[in-house]
Amino acid sequence: MRLVLAAALAAIRSVCRAGTLVAFTVLIGVVTIQVLGRIPGFPSFSWTEEVARFALVYLVGFSCGLALLRGEMVNVDLFVAPLPAGLRRGIERLVDVIVLAFSLLIIPGAWDYVAYSLGERARSVDIPMITIYAVMLLIPVSLALFSTFRLLGHAETPPASHGELT
Repeated sequence: MRLVLAAALAAIRSVCRAGTLVAFTVLIGVVTIQVLGRIPGFPSFSWTEEVARFALVYLVGFSCGLALLRGEMVNVDLFVAPLPAGLRRGIERLVDVIVLAFSLLIIPGAWDYVAYSLGERARSVDIPMITIYAVMLLIPVSLALFSTFRLLGHAETPPASHGELT
């Protein structure tokens, strides 16, 4: 069973990493087009601002679960670091349970939000808004999945050189 969960986690993590990379690449490309559009002689496109917002939202949507898995989502080291290891793990699990409960609580509202957007279209890009609003469902589902994996013992630890040192 543990191997099946590890394989599922690896697949979900790969999808989230790929989505993060694609969203970041789109964001870089669109911002580059915006910067070049300020140079005389280069065309300036009206759709770039909207696409940049969409890419940023998807960047957050795909990466928030990965950050949670690594314990980097919201971490108050000043409070947790001085605690004994056992108590620190207990608090981390309590936070995982709170995140899971909150995520499960908002999934129905996120579903309604996405469902009610059916038929709307983005003005400057002319794509269905449901493709954009779907990220509102992606975020709580991702947080619920990754917090469940953390509770089942699949948490990752960031490298020691990561983050700020005090």
